[in-house]
Amino acid sequence: MKNFLVLFVAILSTPFLFSQEGEQLDEDIEVIIDNIIDLDDDYLMEMITDLNKYQVIYTSMEFNNKTYFLGRDLGLDQYNITTQLIYQNSNGIFAGIAGNYYNKFDPKWDLTVLTAGYGIDFGKKDNFRAELGYSRYIFSDATSNDFENSIDGSFYISTNDNAFGSSINSSYLFGKKKGFQSSLSFFGDVILFDINAETGSKISMNPDLSFIFGSENIDTSRIDNLGIDIPFINRIVSSFETFDLRNIQLQIPLVIEFKNFNAEVGYNINFPKKLAFENDLDNTSFFNVGLTYILLLK
Repeated sequence: MKNFLVLFVAILSTPFLFSQEGEQLDEDIEVIIDNIIDLDDDYLMEMITDLNKYQVIYTSMEFNNKTYFLGRDLGLDQYNITTQLIYQNSNGIFAGIAGNYYNKFDPKWDLTVLTAGYGIDFGKKDNFRAELGYSRYIFSDATSNDFENSIDGSFYISTNDNAFGSSINSSYLFGKKKGFQSSLSFFGDVILFDINAETGSKISMNPDLSFIFGSENIDTSRIDNLGIDIPFINRIVSSFETFDLRNIQLQIPLVIEFKNFNAEVGYNINFPKKLAFENDLDNTSFFNVGLTYILLLK
């Protein structure tokens, strides 16, 4: 490694050799070589590693004009808002807080989620990623606490240019009751316009097709409080305790990336899979609008 650096510097110095006095030139080269020899390989690697260190904070807010449970229309004509704040660093550690607001629930601020975990990128182009984390669910309504915790695992794979990819996300939910949720997604990043190549500003389409599986009970307390009568509700609750495909969702978001801001407008379609006793379910759809700010810490 040292020999290579010496040769590299010597080659770079060649154009300047003939413009100096021979005696002074020898002294300058000796100084350069002595300085390089004093830098051992470990120190150089440490310098390179320091350049790759980072800390990032993501903050976002998203508005959905309609609310569905696994793609099903339960008669709740309401919108919801999701907010989150996430910290992540180059060592793979991440932590965050998120919350959900529903305009027809009482209290309207329904849920706060605390999350922490570890993720690692690997592969020649860092196009593989694995994450493992823990989430704590804090419901504003104290009676809505069947699931208070989850262990979450994710695995992502994408093409070298990140144009297309796939992910598997799974959660083991536990508390008073236990359940399991999982999703398989296929996504893309299709650039429509490059606004500024230097800053990475662009307009893109990010389609996402997700297959959502689960086995968990449905908390119907807040639906009961709203006085909504859902046929076969008891049978729905018991049927959801069996792990199976629940919904297929297609997301078609238009994303504008400008410096540290990401703005998104999307159209989403649900294709819920009916249970054995359900009649044919109608597909449902909704619009979403979101804004994300990315803060890079020095």
